[in-house]
Amino acid sequence: MSSNTPSRPAPNSADPGSAASKSGLADRMRTWMKSRTGTKTQRRFSVDQLCKALCVTAGEEHQKIANALYDFEQRGELVGYLSQKHKRRQYLYVQDWKRVLRGHLNRKIFKAMYVANTFAVTDIQRLTGVQERDYLDKLVRQLKKDGYLQPIQRRRCAHGAGAENIYHIVHRDKFKLEVMR
Repeated sequence: MSSNTPSRPAPNSADPGSAASKSGLADRMRTWMKSRTGTKTQRRFSVDQLCKALCVTAGEEHQKIANALYDFEQRGELVGYLSQKHKRRQYLYVQDWKRVLRGHLNRKIFKAMYVANTFAVTDIQRLTGVQERDYLDKLVRQLKKDGYLQPIQRRRCAHGAGAENIYHIVHRDKFKLEVMR
């Protein structure tokens, strides 16, 4: 193997959605940030520390890491600090961070659930005007799996054939703080 042969294949510029065009930098960053242990002060890190840990030299990759940290901070995945001692920006990874379900429709659905407190999926469908029930079922399944909703009983469907679950919000305050944000 000659010394000028690249160790990794170059990304295919003709196909921007190919797996080769993604570097996996964000996943490597998350893995390193999650693996840090100790107190909050000990888990803080700077851009330089992260670059050194990922074996990234100065230049374009260094700037990509800085930009990714900004994106993480905007999503709430990181908390940024201005260190008085080191006179530079430091970050702390939020260990219990979860991706927020965003969007106008989600806010409307979650608000209808919160106001109703005890509801069937068809009730939420009528309140929000959502045409596709599949999307509501998916949200309810995820909220039930995460422990925000609990089925409490069943009732006959309005059309007369079959029965549907009645759900109850387990902890209203937790639901409002974590789901409706």
